[in-house]
Amino acid sequence: MALGAALLIALTSLGSGFREAARAPLAGIAADLVITRPDGGIPSEQTGRGVRQPFGLSTFDTGEIGQMSAVPGVDTAVGALQIWDFGPRSTITIAGVDPGQRSVGPGRILDHNLIAGRSFHPGEQRVAVLDRHYAAFYDTKVGQQVTVGGRDFSVVGVVEVKDSAQTAASNIYLPLADAQQLAGLAANQVNQVHVQVGNSADTEAVTAGITARVGQVSAITADSLVQIMGAVGRISARFSTIAAIIGGIGGLVLSWTALRGLVSERTREIGLLMAVGWRRSHVVAAFRIEALILGLVGAAVGIALGIVLAWLLSYIPAPDLVAAPPSMSGHSDAVQTTDTGLPVRVSLTAVGAAALVSLAGATGAGSLAARRATRLKPARSLVSL
Repeated sequence: MALGAALLIALTSLGSGFREAARAPLAGIAADLVITRPDGGIPSEQTGRGVRQPFGLSTFDTGEIGQMSAVPGVDTAVGALQIWDFGPRSTITIAGVDPGQRSVGPGRILDHNLIAGRSFHPGEQRVAVLDRHYAAFYDTKVGQQVTVGGRDFSVVGVVEVKDSAQTAASNIYLPLADAQQLAGLAANQVNQVHVQVGNSADTEAVTAGITARVGQVSAITADSLVQIMGAVGRISARFSTIAAIIGGIGGLVLSWTALRGLVSERTREIGLLMAVGWRRSHVVAAFRIEALILGLVGAAVGIALGIVLAWLLSYIPAPDLVAAPPSMSGHSDAVQTTDTGLPVRVSLTAVGAAALVSLAGATGAGSLAARRATRLKPARSLVSL
């Protein structure tokens, strides 16, 4: 009984842990979708230096962002700009952030992850916020200058990008207007839109609605990140409920087998009770109470064991997977991984289900086994062993 309860809790927690790991890269920026538009052309070979958009990305204008906001199910749609600066020895990533949008997207990083200085003021230009690792690598502090695309910017803040916000991580954050000027774009152009959906279950419908309004787009969602996590993550996320049910059924079978054996060993005792006047209902009730007590003990032990197993599962490395931007030493289209523990959480629903399985399994198995034993005549029960 304890084994069945422990399996149900552990397997359910494992599946939910993989699902939470998939959601983490978007959770830090409070977005359910990151929308980009494929360029559709053949990328030209990089031969020079300077600031440019990532290869293969086209732009959206403010009118298209408004159309995305009007899609049913969308709460917020915030535009941002990601650009690259190819220098003589390194390539850095730059995020253009709308100073007036701090609830979703990279603006949320500047609002929640500052470790020094401040964020941008609305309308402010020629200022920058640096990632902590970039600032440490180049020994740059608040109040100093940083050069991007041949222009100097005053460093007003430093942020530490948490693992759960890696989808919007950059080396340098600039006001959106400055980033657009560096990239040679108009004041109404961006190449990323961070979308917050009212109900995360509607992300597919929202993506379809956005495509219908603005044309073909590419969308990063929690489901797409689950696919990146590989077969183990997909199987665990999709079939954790089935696995938990199988674990519960296994617990019921084990309960039935154990209690049937327990009752069978006490057939002579049952015969003696019936010989002195006990009715079948009395015998069944007595064994049902005993089985209920065993079920309570099994549930307590199983829940404790399941919580311990879930705690051990939290040490499984679960990388946060995001589309990797160019690093300080080059650029890459690969997947960036940050090894962290699997975010396993034990839900009250799983604990309640485990307790129900143990109690129902023990009580049912004890009752059925006792009824089977009471079908024997007292005389036969007394000589059966």
